[in-house]
Amino acid sequence: MKKMLKHMVFFLVVIAILSPVLGQAFNPAAHVYIAGKVARQVFPFTFDKVNLYYGSIAPDISSYTDSWPNGFCETHYLFTELPYAWWNPIQKAFAQGWEIHSEIGPWGADYYAHWAHGYSGSCPFTPQMYDGYVPTQARILAANFFLNEDLAHFAIEVAIDILLVDNKDHSLGQKLLSAALFRSPGVVNFLANVEDMGVTPEALSSAESTFRNLVINYATALTLCDPLRMALLGEIGVQIASAYGVDIDSATVQEILRTAVDQCKTTYYEPVDQAIKGIINNKSNLIK
Repeated sequence: MKKMLKHMVFFLVVIAILSPVLGQAFNPAAHVYIAGKVARQVFPFTFDKVNLYYGSIAPDISSYTDSWPNGFCETHYLFTELPYAWWNPIQKAFAQGWEIHSEIGPWGADYYAHWAHGYSGSCPFTPQMYDGYVPTQARILAANFFLNEDLAHFAIEVAIDILLVDNKDHSLGQKLLSAALFRSPGVVNFLANVEDMGVTPEALSSAESTFRNLVINYATALTLCDPLRMALLGEIGVQIASAYGVDIDSATVQEILRTAVDQCKTTYYEPVDQAIKGIINNKSNLIK
């Protein structure tokens, strides 16, 4: 067990150092959960759940390269449809998942987590305000712990994933892990060949590789039970805090995470449910 913890801490520390925090609204597990719930009604003939799930988290690849300056804006606020080949079920499943990640309209999951305001209609674009569930809960948690708001945002995102795994789908960590492990390698070339993507194929491939490895390790943590799961997440928090110049120990991070879970436990499903219902109600705007 100690050897396993040592290796997992190493990998998850890498996640903490490289992963952006406020760039995300829902964490990967929440996106996979939402995609799984809407698939039956929105994409009833899509049987490739692996690439559907991976597509539902893939827009966040844009945050893992410095060579795509407007990447987050393009993937979350402008770029909502991938022109897949009609005869290619892998591309179609991936494109469907990609579409329901969006933050710009009620057919996308992040729309319900962030409720971004001040959209300009072009990139570069930074919302003037986030007043959705995740940033609102992050501000409450930050105030209670006199905590950096970026770290509080991280804690709320992780808390939602933990609550979904514990209360809604015990296999969610495995689903996320399978999506990252077994996604078709062809989806990288698919994205690279899309016009106006705003990033070179080389930079996109490198960012996807980093993103995928991080998701694999994060998903592995979600498959574990406490206390090992919380210990590993505590190490992530230590490294994220260090990146923001905050000196904090793992025990304190775990206390913050447990507080975040307790803070969200009666309300966390509201934005998730809103996303599921909203995407289903707006399915006419999506790929069939």
